[in-house]
Amino acid sequence: MISNVMPMDFTTTIEGGREYFIPSPVINSSVPRKVDEVFFNPYQKVNRDLSVLVIRAFSNINRNVDLKICEPFGGVGVRTCRYATEVPSSRIYYNDVNSKAVKITKRNISSLPVQIQEKIKIQNKEFTDFLNSLYLEHPIMDFVDIDPYGTPIPYVHRSLKFVALKGLLAFTATDLASLSGLYPRAMYAKYGIGVFEKRIGNIHELAARILITGIQRIGLIQNQSLIPVFTFYYRHFIRTFLIRVRGVDKVLDQTGFLQRCQTCNTISQSSVKSKDRGCSSCGNNQLWRIGPLYLGKLHDDSYLTSLIADPHINVINGSKRISRIINLINEENKPNIPWSYDLQSVAKIVSRPIPPMESIIEKLSDAGYKCYKTHYSGTSLKTNAGFNDLSAILMGANE
Repeated sequence: MISNVMPMDFTTTIEGGREYFIPSPVINSSVPRKVDEVFFNPYQKVNRDLSVLVIRAFSNINRNVDLKICEPFGGVGVRTCRYATEVPSSRIYYNDVNSKAVKITKRNISSLPVQIQEKIKIQNKEFTDFLNSLYLEHPIMDFVDIDPYGTPIPYVHRSLKFVALKGLLAFTATDLASLSGLYPRAMYAKYGIGVFEKRIGNIHELAARILITGIQRIGLIQNQSLIPVFTFYYRHFIRTFLIRVRGVDKVLDQTGFLQRCQTCNTISQSSVKSKDRGCSSCGNNQLWRIGPLYLGKLHDDSYLTSLIADPHINVINGSKRISRIINLINEENKPNIPWSYDLQSVAKIVSRPIPPMESIIEKLSDAGYKCYKTHYSGTSLKTNAGFNDLSAILMGANE
């Protein structure tokens, strides 16, 4: 039995049908900052909700009800407790470098049934020291969860050594300024994107692909392919779940460049080794490019099917929001197109206001194109229509 410790002022929150202790906000802000003594981010509830569902999908797909989970950045333990109570886990290795966060975690764990408490092993170490201590025990994890402040890139290399073959890893990134190309030098240093000549498509999908590319780059060095099975953007962070497999071909075969014609704005893709840089629509050889970039699907169909069918979603407070995100992601995953049109950018180019989304979708469908909303924004579309077709609809709708 873990001792009942009350280290500081606290309040409570309810997630997954249980009440948890969290620190009272140190500052008057809805989004805690790195400088806060111990912080709990309410907006990360979506992260935790979807994480629980994705791990349940992983368990279901792999028929594994004995999951070993590693959480090096455990915070105040809400996610840890949810993994212990809501997913089929047998052992959870929790760690956080902040001793006050660990005390709150112990308080949260102490409210769980004893048999669930016994699943959780708690440590209070720096990331490297924590993993070194695990190395002596030689555990192989089914799931490793890396959820730091900022970029997860410094933690990828060590994490790969602890996850099983075909095991699951999750990485969260909050450095959207770097991922969106606002700081190209930082983007190159962290994620290895050497060409970023112009923003192409929806910036949040682009940021998700840049994050995945940076993570995959470290896997490739170790002869590992990290294949995304579920990825989402929400408010101020991107979260991606990837499966580890041996070899590099599965990543390299889907890595290339996004490109946009400087004359007709047609968006296309090319492989890393392609020497043809001409526009497929107008033949112009002046193209804006981004890459090398992972251009494969960001979501696995079997995971989406499992997520949609999971009855546990009804236990989650705010299940309508979670269902909406999953359903939008399921729609955007149908076409194998590695970009989304940002209608605000298209409207700016053609100097027209954006008509109602449903009207655009109806006109594209009537013209024989496939068209899907995305979860990235309310003005983002994934379609096999070309830029000229889309811009013509925007211009015609406003005449």
